[in-house]
Amino acid sequence: MKISSCISWGKLAMVVFLPSLIAVSCKKNNLDIVKKFVSEVKADNYFSEELPDFNIRHIDALFEHAADEQLVSRFPWPSYSSYYPGQKEVGLVMLYAIEEIRRPKSVPLRGVHIYNTDNPEQKVTLKDVLPLYQKWWAQNKGKSAVELQSIDPLEDSGFVWIG
Repeated sequence: MKISSCISWGKLAMVVFLPSLIAVSCKKNNLDIVKKFVSEVKADNYFSEELPDFNIRHIDALFEHAADEQLVSRFPWPSYSSYYPGQKEVGLVMLYAIEEIRRPKSVPLRGVHIYNTDNPEQKVTLKDVLPLYQKWWAQNKGKSAVELQSIDPLEDSGFVWIG
């Protein structure tokens, strides 16, 4: 076997296998960021005011935990917000993360709290809003981040995120 043959096979292996390895690593990294976030929130051990650097590729992984009704006290809460809502369901924290991904960065939320404009006395829970988000994602999965910005899961429901 010639040395040039070995080099060709080496180049071929790099061309074929390296992109696959990178793709798998990136996908794993995308899921790791969600896994770490969820485990810290569920352990009531999330101390950052900010969400991790999520993007549209993280929405499916966040939805995997969106029905979780476990109550937690530590979740992302902006320091500029003077209102603290107390305990929230893990699933509502995941919907908050999804909403932060969906929203334009110029329109930030003030925290994990949804308000009912039709019934201000109502304490809005995960069970009230999860079906709206599930329907929204079923109808809009695969759309671009720009398209998702203009499609509000809570539209016409009376519910709004405090923001």
